[in-house]
Amino acid sequence: MRRSVVVQFGALFIASLLAVAPVVAQVPAAVGQVDDIKAMLLGTSIWRADWKGPSGSGVTEIMFEARGDKVTGKLRNITLSQGCERDVTITTGVVKFDGCNVKDVTLRFDPSDREYLFKGKSAADYEWTLKRK
Repeated sequence: MRRSVVVQFGALFIASLLAVAPVVAQVPAAVGQVDDIKAMLLGTSIWRADWKGPSGSGVTEIMFEARGDKVTGKLRNITLSQGCERDVTITTGVVKFDGCNVKDVTLRFDPSDREYLFKGKSAADYEWTLKRK
């Protein structure tokens, strides 16, 4: 009798490990490593940035592109009908760039929010949220 309980417990333990393995494999992306964030940004064709601040609110579409070792963002400010291209800096859990009209946009990776993966502010107190379009 005891042996069957041990065998059943062992089988249950192994099955639970197999069920957890895919989740463990996803942990590096959830941590926000530089290569994971870079792949995420480049793997989505267009991102939607919603911003609001002292002078109003609006929407900007961003396409991130690899240029050698660098990443560039092509911004199209839909609200103000303007566009620009900016260099992007990616560090662990953080994406930084200048907007077309605001400087120092700093977005933090938030793996717990499936809609808005990146959130932050600019130097001029504009709040930004970024999601896949």
